[in-house]
Amino acid sequence: MLITPDTRPFDFLKSDLVRSSGIHASDIYNDLFKKLEPKRYDYGDGPPNRELMALGTAWEKHFEYLLRANGIDAQRPDEFLSPQGIAYSPDLIIFNGMTRVGEIKLTSMSLDELGLEQTNVLPQKFDKYVCQIKLYAKWLELLHGWLAVMSIRQPWAPTFWSANLDFTQAELDRNEAMVLNHGRHQKLI
Repeated sequence: MLITPDTRPFDFLKSDLVRSSGIHASDIYNDLFKKLEPKRYDYGDGPPNRELMALGTAWEKHFEYLLRANGIDAQRPDEFLSPQGIAYSPDLIIFNGMTRVGEIKLTSMSLDELGLEQTNVLPQKFDKYVCQIKLYAKWLELLHGWLAVMSIRQPWAPTFWSANLDFTQAELDRNEAMVLNHGRHQKLI
């Protein structure tokens, strides 16, 4: 047998998801969290781990299928525009009984601190996910979100956690103000 490594470049970030030109909500909240937690979110000139991002996209696609196969009416919507003209793309809109905006995440973070008890706060390391869901909920005029997280921290034993998130209008208003103020301050909008 002769083994010759194939070293041609491969673009792991190719996607069939359509993203319009202009400012996107993710541009703003990514920049915000780069300032709030630079050790976690400041990747310098390059993007975060391309292979992990490709796995995340694959997980999203498969999980969307699993939701529908399990009788959950969840659909990936087209891109939306906020009242301020900012594009945003939620992973899901879930229509089972109560309309919720949903986000699907694949992460290398541990989920050990997440329990099965009802609570009113998640560990700080999930703040970016919550910020994103709150922003989308505000712009979709919803008070309800859903977060699904698969951790591959231990690749031989992945763990999954999901939760319904219910917000007050005041929480959504404060979150939107924080994100928009950051965007204006950084001259992103």
